[in-house]
Amino acid sequence: MNLHVNHRIDRFCIAGLSYKKAEFNVRGRFSVDEVAKKAILADAAQMGLKSVLIVSTCNRTEVVGYAPHPHVLGALLVKHAGGGTMEELLDFGYFIRGFEALHHAFKVGSGLDSQIIGDFEIAGQMKQALAFSQKLGMVGPVLDRTFGFIAQASKKIKNKTALCEGTVSVSFAAIEWLQQELKEEKASILVIGAGKFGANVMKNLLHYFPSSEVAISNRTLLKAKKIAADLPVEVIPFSSIQEKADHFDAIITCTNAPEPIIRAEYFSTGKKRLLFDLSVPANIHENVKDIKGVHLVNVDDISVMLDNTISRRTADVPKAEAIIAEYMDAFYDWLGTHSHAPVIHEMKRKLLVWSGQMNKNIELHAPVSGGLNAGGYEENIHHTLSNLMVKLKTRREKGCQMIAAYHDFFTLSNNVGLP
Repeated sequence: MNLHVNHRIDRFCIAGLSYKKAEFNVRGRFSVDEVAKKAILADAAQMGLKSVLIVSTCNRTEVVGYAPHPHVLGALLVKHAGGGTMEELLDFGYFIRGFEALHHAFKVGSGLDSQIIGDFEIAGQMKQALAFSQKLGMVGPVLDRTFGFIAQASKKIKNKTALCEGTVSVSFAAIEWLQQELKEEKASILVIGAGKFGANVMKNLLHYFPSSEVAISNRTLLKAKKIAADLPVEVIPFSSIQEKADHFDAIITCTNAPEPIIRAEYFSTGKKRLLFDLSVPANIHENVKDIKGVHLVNVDDISVMLDNTISRRTADVPKAEAIIAEYMDAFYDWLGTHSHAPVIHEMKRKLLVWSGQMNKNIELHAPVSGGLNAGGYEENIHHTLSNLMVKLKTRREKGCQMIAAYHDFFTLSNNVGLP
């Protein structure tokens, strides 16, 4: 890697904090809304920075860009964040630059730095952050290509490794389990619990089991009605669970009840039935196991399934790191080429001017035959510039390489060397 590329990479900086060192309340003080993001980018532009973006999620807030030092980006974050101080950012955050920052960005975009390994939601969030900065004119060609290579690496990791195989969400694990057991059958499913967890379960049921009959129940009836509003969902009063339970093919509990709310005596038919207890403490009594046809799945059972998924994902981390290394190398190659673009463009301009003049001379002295090399200059220019590009990527003597390129062009075009 040449000195110019090293210098450009050294200016790639990140200042931020994540779930790894900062607890939720600390991260909250550094969260930034759209107004704050615009203010950060406006200040960055006033300082002369040309490429900055902000990634802000529940798990991390980062200001990323090309700057003299990561502390410059950190100061912008502190100025416009929701109450966080520089002392907190120094204690719980990170200020990184160069290779370390680039590698970090690739890991974040590929799900390797996510709280749940292989969570690719961050890739979409980074894409949104890039688009937001682009709208405000704060993404130059180098930052754009930086995140282009990150996106390519992320896509290959997603397609070529097990990093995103299987679910690591308890609520969605229950859905997958139901899919395996119910297949395409139409079923009646009751969700007990109308908190955030229960609401997510119910919405997933409506999406993945559109032909099934879904019902919801909650100790506070008004809360259940609020969630079910405008949805094809029946609301079952909490007091009616005992008399209604036997009707359902599957029941999912996700409440904080201190004792079981589903018991064996609630069932009189022996049909095949799936019971998911996603609550701690248990909300479904152990005695349901004595009923023929009942399959009880609890949090521990699902945890084993999730642990197996995490193990498969973790085993493929080395493959993901190898893909990241591949795309980082490709980015370095591109950056080396991009850094010489002004030289290449200027040489092409001069060669086109000279070839035009040489064509005029040929037409003047050889109007009938067309001359020795008439019409061959475009191919010669392409050949000359291609050779120059290769040499500039591997050698540092720019002046010498340009002189050699001029020599090559005139040798090809006129069969004579420079004086």
